[in-house]
Amino acid sequence: MNSCARCLLSTEVPGVSIDQNGICSVCRDYDRSWGNWENIKKEQYARLENILQKARSQKQHYDVLVPLSGGKDSTYVLYVCRKKFNLKCLAVTWDNGFLTDHARINIHTACSKLGADHLYYGLSEPLLMNLYRHFFLNTGFFCPVCLKGIYTAIFRAQAAFNIPLIVKGTSKRTEEHVHPAYFLDGNFSFLENVLESTPLKKDAEIIIQPMGLFSSPPAINLPDYMDWDYDFIFKTITNELGWTAHSPDAEHSDCKVDNIVHYIRYKKYPVLIPEMLRYSKLVTCGQMDKKEAERRVAEKKASLTEPSNLGFFLNALGISRDEMDTVLSDPMRHMKYLKERSRVGRRLKVLKKRLLPRL
Repeated sequence: MNSCARCLLSTEVPGVSIDQNGICSVCRDYDRSWGNWENIKKEQYARLENILQKARSQKQHYDVLVPLSGGKDSTYVLYVCRKKFNLKCLAVTWDNGFLTDHARINIHTACSKLGADHLYYGLSEPLLMNLYRHFFLNTGFFCPVCLKGIYTAIFRAQAAFNIPLIVKGTSKRTEEHVHPAYFLDGNFSFLENVLESTPLKKDAEIIIQPMGLFSSPPAINLPDYMDWDYDFIFKTITNELGWTAHSPDAEHSDCKVDNIVHYIRYKKYPVLIPEMLRYSKLVTCGQMDKKEAERRVAEKKASLTEPSNLGFFLNALGISRDEMDTVLSDPMRHMKYLKERSRVGRRLKVLKKRLLPRL
């Protein structure tokens, strides 16, 4: 068997294997970590309450920092922190240059209704687009720049305001399976390797240096501690916060080029039909029926066309269609940049800059 008997994944998807019972490695990993969720969720919620109370007890100006993109998950995190736990919140948004107008409206409305302070963090648009262009042409990815920017915005704000805890809406329990063949985050070594010996390296230092000398600030993923039902989340934030999206099923309606990311991934690996990985994970965690997921994927596949905003994306990055086709023809070009660098050496450089800034 090369397809999972439980979810939508097959061995055609990088990083997926099927056991003798017909169950894929992603489902098995989920069961090992979360298969006992109904029995442990009360205990997890109690742990959450203790963690939040500890943050509150430090009596800082803000109890928690919430990374707020304007999407479903982050908006619901802010809602829970304010409405359920009455925490003093600072919401921080990384402005990646592609933030949608209705995401900005969602952010403003949520913060206003919940009484949360908010700030934007970003780089100049020309620098961002140059970084995106460089990474896409050399690696086939541009999201790592944005993801590293998110981390930078979060950790710099946390340090500036001495906030005890960061509360995020991401979790391996509810989010799609990813693999280095088709997804890379803001890994320091990868970013440094791609920027090595380029003029952009100095300009990008603001987002590629470690935030702390020895460890990252305390952070938790809220879905690890409480039920995370997307239908309930959608109803809650739309009814109580006036949250809007292009559709109830929108995944990243906060980013103008999210559909381009899926399109590029599909062109590299045709098995990765847009939204297939997300629907598959919803089947794995019991939030969607397999037949319904298969129906949606088939519907998506039948309607696949070139994104209407592809020209907008290429123009923003200053990339021609021929250049894009060259990149897509070599989907593994990023692998040569994955060599891990010394974390000790990186942090020593930061320490040197802090102690001897003029040298």
